Amino acid sequence: MPKKFHFAILFLLLSVSSVSAEIIWGPTLEKSGGEYIFETGNKYPNLSGIRGGSRISFPREFTLFGIQGIVTKDRWEISGALKTTGWYQKSGQARDEDFFLGSVSTENTTNIATREWSYRDSATVYAGSRNFADGKGKSTVSENKAEFFGRYYFQSANPNYWADGSGFFLSAGARYSYFKYYFYDVNQFIESNPVFYGPIGLGLSFSNDLWEFFGGGGYRHSQGDFYLDISLMPSFGRIKTRDFHVQRSINFFSENYGLGWTSKVEVGYKMNNHWLSYLRINHRRFFSEGRFTSQGGLTSEDIASNLVSGFKSHINIKDYSIEIGVLNKLDWNQKLDTNEKDYQKTDN
Repeated sequence: MPKKFHFAILFLLLSVSSVSAEIIWGPTLEKSGGEYIFETGNKYPNLSGIRGGSRISFPREFTLFGIQGIVTKDRWEISGALKTTGWYQKSGQARDEDFFLGSVSTENTTNIATREWSYRDSATVYAGSRNFADGKGKSTVSENKAEFFGRYYFQSANPNYWADGSGFFLSAGARYSYFKYYFYDVNQFIESNPVFYGPIGLGLSFSNDLWEFFGGGGYRHSQGDFYLDISLMPSFGRIKTRDFHVQRSINFFSENYGLGWTSKVEVGYKMNNHWLSYLRINHRRFFSEGRFTSQGGLTSEDIASNLVSGFKSHINIKDYSIEIGVLNKLDWNQKLDTNEKDYQKTDN
């Protein structure tokens, strides 16, 4: 497990050992879907006179297992969760494309324009291209992530899931994710003379190191045996990647920064005074821009690219997840009363 998860484990242990606040904990199961896309290119001719680019697409289809802990006191709530795929899981078909751009091609580099207050919900940047190389194959993914969020409730809303009340809340937090893709069993097309099409085996590996910071709010309504919790939080993030192309023996290192948002709709059922179950639907968007550099290579063009200061890159994530779980409220008072009764029996 990466060292950056150690602080998360420490938080959960401290939470469980605390008796000064209410402690809630439980397991979670999450099924994800969506797409991850890396793109680079130039709409106008570069120094070589070429207008074109590359695109690598990975599906975000996998299952996460996790555990979460929640500490509440008065109107405050602090929550943390650890989630993992546990192993490399098959995630669907991946694709690696190289393309030409023409006069009618478009390059939409901005998804969230804060000055114009506009939003474009697409993970792709370039459109109207023509592929001169195209590889399709299978992909596997391994992912680990840790997240922490804090909330403050208003009106009659309560961080205690079992208490009735309704109102708004403010929320802020951070999420760290490390995930790695393998692109294998690749069938490659190259527009050469003669045209090449055939299997090439392992195509590439793609490692990602992603930090996201959130701030926003939502609304909670709890009455009787059910509660509804909705939230929307804009985000800012930084992602570092390592893209290793096996056949070319070359690494590409990227560092991108970007904006996004996450939203959640959660419905829960209170089974009794200490246990509840919930269904949660999450949506996440992350649109980033930056630069990448190359290292290694076999051809003269690849080796020459090592001397360039960098190339622009776009990394966009558009995904969702459906999550189910149970939560248990630890009853410290009941344990304390039991200990006192045992002590009194011994004393008598």
